[in-house]
Amino acid sequence: MKVVINDEYKDYRGLVDFIENLDSKYSTNGTTMYLARNEVKSFYVEELDREIVIKKYKKPILVQRFVYSFFRKSKAERAYLNAKRLVEMGIGTPNPIAYVEQKNYGMMETCYFACEKTTQNSIQPIMLLERPLEPSLAMSLAGFFIKLHTNGVLHNDLNAGNILYCQDDEKNYHFSLIDNNRMDFVDGEIPFEKRMENICKFSNEEIYKQVVACYAEMLGMESKSAVETAIEARTKWLGNRNKRKNFLAKFKKVQPR
Repeated sequence: MKVVINDEYKDYRGLVDFIENLDSKYSTNGTTMYLARNEVKSFYVEELDREIVIKKYKKPILVQRFVYSFFRKSKAERAYLNAKRLVEMGIGTPNPIAYVEQKNYGMMETCYFACEKTTQNSIQPIMLLERPLEPSLAMSLAGFFIKLHTNGVLHNDLNAGNILYCQDDEKNYHFSLIDNNRMDFVDGEIPFEKRMENICKFSNEEIYKQVVACYAEMLGMESKSAVETAIEARTKWLGNRNKRKNFLAKFKKVQPR
């Protein structure tokens, strides 16, 4: 079993022992927060006097097991390394604690990613509302996206469920990212079209246009043409998504009547 622990947490012997024996302790401890394709649990750590969150990734299929064992970093390792890089950049994300990989005969079986539990909330419920965002929220969210792109960060699963937020005492908004295993770090300027492709799935179309207009305003761009470019990016993404769904649907088994 491969265990990598953030240097910030290596002096917490109880935590280290728990992480090093995670494969045997995960199933019988903790509180389930999410259970679908992957499983997410929270655990109270007395030494830290707070909770941590551990994500257990679904066992990969045979081809993926081979790829993750010999050619590509596991989802847990990528989530850990990407989170560390975001922290170094000053971009919000729950502080990464460790990742664990369990192999069998040299092939990937299971992997885990551990981080601190945040008090921030998902922005998803707000994005589902059929009304425009409060102006300061729209502008703050646009500013967060600009910060990501200016730093060369492309979160490749930037949906509302992976964006957390809170407000401070002065009512200023703060954001952070989760589910960071699918992420690119780009050197140099990211073209505007690529930026819009990156953020096109975080909300419904009206909120998307509202935030894009704020994004353009903050960059000194002409709002109308910026929104037009953004809508083209969103339309392209929706078309590709529908093609993928239709392609996969052809391989689903027909249920007997």
